[in-house]
Amino acid sequence: MRRIFLFSGMLLSVFILSSFSENNKRSKAKDKPKNIIFLIGDGMGLTQVYAGMTRNHGSLNLEGVSHVGLQKTYSFSDYITDSAASGTAMATGTKTKNGVVGLDTLGNRLKTILEYAEDNGLATGLVSTSSITHATPASFIAHVQNRGMYEAIAKDFLNTDIDVFIGGGRNNFMKRKDSLNLVSELKSKGYAVLYDMEEIKKVQKGKLAGFTADSHNPSIIDGRGEMLPEATSTALNICYKSVSKLIKIKNQGN
Repeated sequence: MRRIFLFSGMLLSVFILSSFSENNKRSKAKDKPKNIIFLIGDGMGLTQVYAGMTRNHGSLNLEGVSHVGLQKTYSFSDYITDSAASGTAMATGTKTKNGVVGLDTLGNRLKTILEYAEDNGLATGLVSTSSITHATPASFIAHVQNRGMYEAIAKDFLNTDIDVFIGGGRNNFMKRKDSLNLVSELKSKGYAVLYDMEEIKKVQKGKLAGFTADSHNPSIIDGRGEMLPEATSTALNICYKSVSKLIKIKNQGN
């Protein structure tokens, strides 16, 4: 059965949502998690979590997650990591230098969890409140020497079969120094390309590239509104429909 991988880059919280059995080592295949949602809070560690708990009168929803662990995302090159090195650590399990996306310290390409998911026939999605080409979301899909290579990162989206991605960064696909219009290429690969959240959230199936801003989306305070929950819900629906369609085709073939 084709299962769902959805990666959601965001500025609010960081945890992995899965439903593990009490004794995972002894669990049967049917008890293992079917769906994985990776939520990333940019620049967020234990101090920020505790600050959030304090602000929220001592509790947060993430306390209800049954399995909790810590991941070391420090940089190979610097005492203080950046989003590129830490994002690559999360996406590939390998340390790299600050500023580097999806490559090891020698410049070799690292395979990301999203790419592993695609190789195994899973539906994949990527959602970000930032530009979709920014370091954190880029770490799951791109392979470049410098996180500032936004146009090269955008081209890497064409090298995958990701089912849906929603976020800012429209200019990196349309208003490029090399004059390429990657939107045309996305459409040729079967993507519906939309630029307004009201239209994006209506999409229920098929491939979708949703651009919600020229660069980054504004903060909540500056008027981002319900972009994140709406985009996440849309991506989940599309991934689910993608799974259901493939299961139906497989069953018909049998």
